[in-house]
Amino acid sequence: MLIKTLLLAVLSFTILEIPATGVPANPASIPLGSVLDAERAQLGADITFGGATIYDGDRLETQEDGILRVRLGKSQMDLQPSTTVEVHRLPNGYVASLFRGTVIASSPEGQTFELLANGARIRPVSTQETVAQVTWVNSNELRLTSKLGSIQVLYEGHIKTIDAGSSVRMEIQTEASDPPGPTPQRSHKGVKYFLIVAAPVGTAIGIWRALESPSCPQP
Repeated sequence: MLIKTLLLAVLSFTILEIPATGVPANPASIPLGSVLDAERAQLGADITFGGATIYDGDRLETQEDGILRVRLGKSQMDLQPSTTVEVHRLPNGYVASLFRGTVIASSPEGQTFELLANGARIRPVSTQETVAQVTWVNSNELRLTSKLGSIQVLYEGHIKTIDAGSSVRMEIQTEASDPPGPTPQRSHKGVKYFLIVAAPVGTAIGIWRALESPSCPQP
């Protein structure tokens, strides 16, 4: 009887141990990256520091005079002052939602990134080494610069390519599609790109190209 009781105790202990060792790790608990350099910056609600771990879904933020440089997988991202982003994992890189400020995103060959802002998606054209800078001006305007490699801007079904060394100002415009009248007017969103050209004095901005959303018929 004593032997039977001991065997039952051992068996119960073994069964209890199986789930603890057999349950896979929560993907959200797997580190996405780490902080390389931080000055007056936050990771979530806490002040962050060099070496801090970044997880999928974390929000990164810099103060007015702060900076933050992070490694996400094999890629990197720099947050300029007064910037807020939220980062998530991609199979071969990362995706960051930009809520305000300026980020400089970079990826080595074979990796990629996506920046989401104002309904637009900014990403490298290929898996070659790419560096891009995106500034959130307001809910209707972005400043985009391709520092290395070409990038694509996807918005409302349209794709715009920005070559290396080029900078553009992207404006989102909402217009009524029906003439004035007693019936409610329908609206659609269009997007315009303005080429930013460096000039000897100041910055000259010239209209580069205008794109309308699929819901806006061409005249």
